[in-house]
Amino acid sequence: MTKHNEETTGNLSGADLSSEELLPSKKKNKKKPFYKEPVLLAVVGLLLVAGILLGIWLRKPKDDLSKTPDIATATHDHQATPFVKKETSIPTATTAPTEVPEVVMATEEPRTEVITYTIQEGDLLTEIAERFGIWPDTIIWANRYEHGTDVLEYNAGDTIFILPVNGAYHKWYQGEGLNGVAKYYNVTPDDIIDFPGNNLNRDTLGSLSNPNITPGTRLVIPGGTLPDYFASDALLYHAAVQKLRSLPLGDAESYPEPRAEIIAYEVREKDTLFSIAEDFNLEPETILWANRYIIGDTPDGIYPGQKLIILPEDGVYHAWSYGEGLNAVSRTYGVTPEDVLAEPMNEIDEESIGDFALPKIATGSFLYIPGGKGMTPSWVSYVPTNDPSVKRADVSYLGPYACQSMLVLKGTGAWQLPTPSSYISGYEYNPPVHNGLDYGGTIGTPLFAADSGVVIYAGWSDRGYGNTIVIDHLNGYISLYAHIMHGGFNVGCGQAVPAGTTIGYMGSTGNSTGPHLHFEIRYNGSPVNPPPQLWALAD
Repeated sequence: MTKHNEETTGNLSGADLSSEELLPSKKKNKKKPFYKEPVLLAVVGLLLVAGILLGIWLRKPKDDLSKTPDIATATHDHQATPFVKKETSIPTATTAPTEVPEVVMATEEPRTEVITYTIQEGDLLTEIAERFGIWPDTIIWANRYEHGTDVLEYNAGDTIFILPVNGAYHKWYQGEGLNGVAKYYNVTPDDIIDFPGNNLNRDTLGSLSNPNITPGTRLVIPGGTLPDYFASDALLYHAAVQKLRSLPLGDAESYPEPRAEIIAYEVREKDTLFSIAEDFNLEPETILWANRYIIGDTPDGIYPGQKLIILPEDGVYHAWSYGEGLNAVSRTYGVTPEDVLAEPMNEIDEESIGDFALPKIATGSFLYIPGGKGMTPSWVSYVPTNDPSVKRADVSYLGPYACQSMLVLKGTGAWQLPTPSSYISGYEYNPPVHNGLDYGGTIGTPLFAADSGVVIYAGWSDRGYGNTIVIDHLNGYISLYAHIMHGGFNVGCGQAVPAGTTIGYMGSTGNSTGPHLHFEIRYNGSPVNPPPQLWALAD
């Protein structure tokens, strides 16, 4: 009894039920101790029981009806706050939604109703999908009537539908049949009818060919897919950004070989794709193939502060797009499906992946393919012109000084030396490490157009080239002249220049350790070895 009373006293907030206060007041007449009085003993016992019950009641958590549970924490306790507003519901099989409601309150039970989410500044589609446990494709397919097919065009403050399961969200039209709708989404009519959130009653539904469904009604199509759908490049870009956020940040020193992790690396001043590859003992192509959703296929498309994905070994990092097949993807990279499935980092369950032609792999999921090989990098893109015979190169990735001239002056194909310098110093042509020739010289040495063409870039480039001129020869070839001295431009963007024109003067700007000209020739975007006559002065 004494021990029980002490525990109860400790559990009551601010109540002091010590034994001294429970004793009756002292009087002149001597009486028996209270523990020998049955009635008093019973009263004390009742008080103790009441104290215990009071303590339990005070310690019980109370529901705060003024607060709305967080969707993310209510359903996925590791997720970020999705800015829940107020509880509403979305009509499904009885009426068509007339306006986008606010976010519905989540519960611990599996959700069957459609809810909405208000997009916040900095939200990524792939992050939203992960937060609610669905695929990015499902969000796109649920919102295609309101916002088209690309949710990435949404703005902060817009609301989007969030389905309770992976699938599609169909708006019913007059004259549709359940067989046809189900076939379109590659499911069965029973899949649609039996989903609880659709509120369809078999007894009152009528025929499948002409069901009693009000036009405008929204139906969840669990497991449904849109035919001929492929994820957009923008979606895969955002998936890559999200992946970078989740990777540990480090360099070759903090993650020495042999590496077992895929990491993120922050580009530093004077870094090039080739120097980064050398630091991590990887091929430059591996850096490109791991980051092609971010920087495209150009090695010049990196800048200080940018984060890159670094694989532990040479290979490919593939962002999965809905509509792809495992056989085709594997064949593209020169491996087998078994190679992809066997890589532990891919975390693919062979028993649940399903058909290789349409495997159950979430859009935006990355597959690490050691030893895989992508396409040969193409480093320049081209833009159409009114003349089908003329292709204009787009070198806007170099920086802000690109242009598209209306002038036409085609090259002859007869290359001449870009400088009177008498020797090649430093690097020779050795792709992908070095894609051009370095001509040594002194500050102020004149630079010549190696063939006729039009200047499509004249200015500073942050890609390591410093002051740069690019000439489009309008025959599939371009030539690039880098490290020009400050104030050393003799031509402007858009200008037509005959072969041999003095276009600028040698310098040491950008990623350069001494005066020289870095000279490149590219054909249809890929670097090519300058012809022998341009090597004639090599020491």
